[in-house]
Amino acid sequence: MKILIVDDEALARKRILKLIIEAEVTNSIFEASSGKEAIQSIRELEPDLVFLDIQMTDMTGFDVLKKVHTECTPTIIFVTAFDSFAVKAFEVQAIDFLLKPFKKDRFFEALHRGINRIKLNEKEIFSSKMSSLIQFLKNEETSILEERNTYLERIVLKLGKKYYFVETSDVKYIISSAYYAEIFTYSDQKHVYRISMSDFIKKLDPKEFIRVNRSTILRLKEIKEVIGEGMGDYSITMNDGKSFSLTKTYKASFLKKIDIKNS
Repeated sequence: MKILIVDDEALARKRILKLIIEAEVTNSIFEASSGKEAIQSIRELEPDLVFLDIQMTDMTGFDVLKKVHTECTPTIIFVTAFDSFAVKAFEVQAIDFLLKPFKKDRFFEALHRGINRIKLNEKEIFSSKMSSLIQFLKNEETSILEERNTYLERIVLKLGKKYYFVETSDVKYIISSAYYAEIFTYSDQKHVYRISMSDFIKKLDPKEFIRVNRSTILRLKEIKEVIGEGMGDYSITMNDGKSFSLTKTYKASFLKKIDIKNS
């Protein structure tokens, strides 16, 4: 059995890979870090099962599905964060999905359900569901666009049995810590939230927040100064004195955003 993991966040792929290995269901595990790579891998590898992230930088998981559906239809388990429209689409068509951040038991449940579907040779049934999903997406295209343009106004956090909220307007910067994001606020509090930085930045208003390195998201108006360190390197100082590095991957978009010419 061949399993393909599709996600543009390396840590997210690593976690799924680790869980598949722990489940001991196959040794044939492949990865794709973008929608374009996913399309190529599905066509070339013809995997039996695909864990497909919905929100990627180059295209959505839905776009991938539309490209490969008529050629081959592996069993797909969609993975999404925050996306209420995606959840609605999957529930309407009774299609498996994992909502980030998912627990280990929930992952194993989805994994074994997918494997059982393959063993029972339900490919035609699943293909029909995929066709229905594609049609549903076409009919609800306006809703998809509205969903993509909706940014978080508050973050829901859980502490024990209680849920509480942090307004995004109160967030100064966010720092990654393994599988968690540490949220720092104007009230000098730190909140811990289980989510990848790639998923988080997609749900924050780009007019308010920007990613400056693999581990850091900053509120733009809290940036006090940008310092050229030589050799094309920069550091960023915040109003509270905290300093962060600007790495090569994010340098061009950051400098363009704040209207600094790259030198």
